[in-house]
Amino acid sequence: MLLGRMNAFSRIAVCGLISQYNSEPYPMKNIGSVLINRIKMQGFIVSEHLPRWPVALKELSAEIAAGRIKYRESVAHGLRKAPEAFIGLLKGQNFGKQVVKLI
Repeated sequence: MLLGRMNAFSRIAVCGLISQYNSEPYPMKNIGSVLINRIKMQGFIVSEHLPRWPVALKELSAEIAAGRIKYRESVAHGLRKAPEAFIGLLKGQNFGKQVVKLI
Protein backbone atom coordinates (compact mmCIF):
# COMPACT_ATOMS: atom_id res chain seq x y z
CA MET A 1 0.00 0.00 0.00
CA LEU A 2 1.38 3.35 -0.96
CA LEU A 3 0.42 5.47 2.03
CA GLY A 4 2.51 8.34 0.73
CA ARG A 5 0.10 8.72 -2.21
CA MET A 6 -3.06 8.91 -0.11
CA ASN A 7 -5.02 12.16 -0.04
CA ALA A 8 -5.65 14.13 3.13
CA PHE A 9 -8.66 12.75 5.02
CA SER A 10 -8.79 9.69 2.76
CA ARG A 11 -10.16 6.35 3.89
CA ILE A 12 -8.91 2.80 3.45
CA ALA A 13 -11.48 0.01 3.66
CA VAL A 14 -9.96 -3.32 4.64
CA CYS A 15 -11.87 -6.46 3.68
CA GLY A 16 -10.58 -9.82 2.52
CA LEU A 17 -7.12 -10.78 3.65
CA ILE A 18 -7.14 -14.39 2.46
CA SER A 19 -3.61 -14.07 1.06
CA GLN A 20 -2.43 -13.38 4.63
CA TYR A 21 -3.75 -16.63 6.12
CA ASN A 22 -0.49 -18.53 5.64
CA SER A 23 2.13 -15.80 5.48
CA GLU A 24 3.78 -13.06 7.44
CA PRO A 25 1.78 -9.83 7.80
CA TYR A 26 2.55 -7.05 5.36
CA PRO A 27 4.81 -4.43 6.92
CA MET A 28 3.39 -0.91 6.77
CA LYS A 29 5.81 1.56 5.25
CA ASN A 30 5.51 5.31 5.54
CA ILE A 31 3.10 5.01 8.48
CA GLY A 32 3.68 8.71 9.15
CA SER A 33 1.33 9.46 6.24
CA VAL A 34 -1.57 8.15 8.34
CA LEU A 35 -0.91 10.92 10.85
CA ILE A 36 0.08 13.69 8.46
CA ASN A 37 -2.84 13.08 6.06
CA ARG A 38 -5.34 12.11 8.77
CA ILE A 39 -6.07 8.84 6.99
CA LYS A 40 -8.80 6.60 8.38
CA MET A 41 -8.29 2.85 8.01
CA GLN A 42 -11.15 0.58 9.02
CA GLY A 43 -11.90 -3.08 8.54
CA PHE A 44 -15.33 -4.42 7.73
CA ILE A 45 -16.97 -7.80 7.49
CA VAL A 46 -19.46 -8.17 4.65
CA SER A 47 -21.77 -10.46 6.62
CA GLU A 48 -22.41 -7.64 9.11
CA HIS A 49 -24.20 -5.72 6.35
CA LEU A 50 -26.43 -8.40 4.79
CA PRO A 51 -29.67 -6.39 5.17
CA ARG A 52 -28.19 -3.80 2.77
CA TRP A 53 -27.28 -6.40 0.12
CA PRO A 54 -30.45 -6.21 -2.08
CA VAL A 55 -30.18 -2.43 -2.54
CA ALA A 56 -26.41 -2.59 -3.01
CA LEU A 57 -26.72 -5.37 -5.60
CA LYS A 58 -29.24 -3.34 -7.60
CA GLU A 59 -27.12 -0.17 -7.52
CA LEU A 60 -23.84 -1.94 -8.26
CA SER A 61 -25.35 -3.95 -11.12
CA ALA A 62 -26.56 -0.72 -12.73
CA GLU A 63 -23.11 0.88 -12.36
CA ILE A 64 -21.41 -2.17 -13.92
CA ALA A 65 -23.94 -2.27 -16.79
CA ALA A 66 -23.32 1.44 -17.45
CA GLY A 67 -19.55 0.87 -17.51
CA ARG A 68 -18.88 3.13 -14.52
CA ILE A 69 -17.53 0.25 -12.45
CA LYS A 70 -15.06 -2.17 -13.97
CA TYR A 71 -13.85 -5.35 -12.34
CA ARG A 72 -11.23 -7.99 -12.95
CA GLU A 73 -11.34 -11.66 -12.18
CA SER A 74 -8.92 -14.53 -12.51
CA VAL A 75 -10.28 -17.47 -14.50
CA ALA A 76 -8.83 -20.97 -14.38
CA HIS A 77 -10.11 -23.21 -17.19
CA GLY A 78 -11.12 -26.75 -16.25
CA LEU A 79 -11.50 -28.73 -13.04
CA ARG A 80 -7.88 -29.89 -13.25
CA LYS A 81 -6.78 -26.28 -12.73
CA ALA A 82 -8.91 -25.85 -9.57
CA PRO A 83 -6.23 -26.93 -7.04
CA GLU A 84 -3.66 -24.60 -8.62
CA ALA A 85 -6.21 -21.76 -8.66
CA PHE A 86 -7.08 -22.32 -4.99
CA ILE A 87 -3.43 -22.34 -3.93
CA GLY A 88 -2.86 -19.18 -5.97
CA LEU A 89 -5.85 -17.58 -4.23
CA LEU A 90 -4.32 -18.31 -0.83
CA LYS A 91 -1.03 -16.79 -2.00
CA GLY A 92 -2.70 -13.66 -3.36
CA GLN A 93 -1.83 -14.44 -6.98
CA ASN A 94 -5.33 -13.78 -8.32
CA PHE A 95 -6.96 -10.51 -9.39
CA GLY A 96 -10.44 -9.91 -7.98
CA LYS A 97 -12.60 -13.00 -7.80
CA GLN A 98 -11.02 -16.36 -8.55
CA VAL A 99 -13.25 -18.42 -10.87
CA VAL A 100 -12.86 -21.98 -12.13
CA LYS A 101 -14.67 -22.29 -15.46
CA LEU A 102 -15.90 -25.83 -16.03
CA ILE A 103 -17.41 -25.43 -19.51
